[in-house]
Amino acid sequence: MDDNIVFGRIPVINTLTGKRKPIRVFLNAAHPDKEILALARNKSVAVKLVSSQELDHLSDNLNHQGAIASLPRFSYTELDTILKEVKEKQNSTIVMLDGIEDPVNFGSIIRSSCAFDVDAIVIGKNRQVPVTGTVSKIATGGEEIVPIVQVTNLSQSIEKLKDAGYWIVTSAGEGKDVYDEINYSGKIVLVIGSEGFGVSELVRKHSDFIASIPLPGKVQALNAAIATAVFLSEINSYRRKKTNIKK
Repeated sequence: MDDNIVFGRIPVINTLTGKRKPIRVFLNAAHPDKEILALARNKSVAVKLVSSQELDHLSDNLNHQGAIASLPRFSYTELDTILKEVKEKQNSTIVMLDGIEDPVNFGSIIRSSCAFDVDAIVIGKNRQVPVTGTVSKIATGGEEIVPIVQVTNLSQSIEKLKDAGYWIVTSAGEGKDVYDEINYSGKIVLVIGSEGFGVSELVRKHSDFIASIPLPGKVQALNAAIATAVFLSEINSYRRKKTNIKK
């Protein structure tokens, strides 16, 4: 399947309202989605009505829900662009991924990042799944909402972020800091590593906090996507409670 194919009703709708204008939308000729048809017309995007079998072929028999969009190549955002946009923000969150190779995890992290209003996601060019159709499907098109930055060197990017006032919080099961005992005011970079190898040693050395999530149950590890959601929920909760404190 082409990496620039997005499938599924909500992901296709999000592409039609996002930054990338689809080249073409494919819909089930027997039951074309009316909302997608209307959005495509408003955006002047070509629509092709095809059989369910052709949709199956285009999506490698995955759950396309009768809607597929062909997109131009994904365009990553520059880190300097993000830093300019958030310069005046009092609170800012950036998620950095160190070696996430599973597209389902990556897509879930994008979705959580959208839900918790993350300013950007930073990924490396190596040992990291790029934005693909499967990633978009899991993210429900969230890559069109939260900017994604691709860099060649995570450690150098961390130094640039620290110079811009960010504190680096790295998730690790053996971390001595506890995730809900950290001050999340201001600018935070949350670093999430792969399930197999965790965060690289060089990235750890550049971190201000190595934080763990205490797990009282029999399962002693969370996957990368769930760990990201737990951290982002805590960051959001910390800031919300601090803002709502009655004086």
